[in-house]
Amino acid sequence: MNIGNMDRRIALQSTTLTTNDYGQRVASWTTYATVWAAIKYKKGSEKVTDDQVGSTQTVDFTIRYSTDVSGVKASHRVVYDGKNYEILYTQEVGRKEGIVLVCELRSA
Repeated sequence: MNIGNMDRRIALQSTTLTTNDYGQRVASWTTYATVWAAIKYKKGSEKVTDDQVGSTQTVDFTIRYSTDVSGVKASHRVVYDGKNYEILYTQEVGRKEGIVLVCELRSA
């Protein structure tokens, strides 16, 4: 794992339930860690459904392992460059050297 390649700043977010002004429970996203990451763009696809073009892009974010990020899971998301990436799954690198977040960016 080359730490010098981790030159992009990403935010890791988890969802929390809050109560709005009407007493309804709504989900909101909270940033719990901001870390440096290396980015590797994988595959992408595009499709047309009901005259709408939609695309998906698979991206790997590699981050250093720490106690702040050890609990990252698929229900969380990555925010990078103003875009929200859904975490599909995570992979540990070495013996707690790093974590690869395999993510997907979707557009309508």
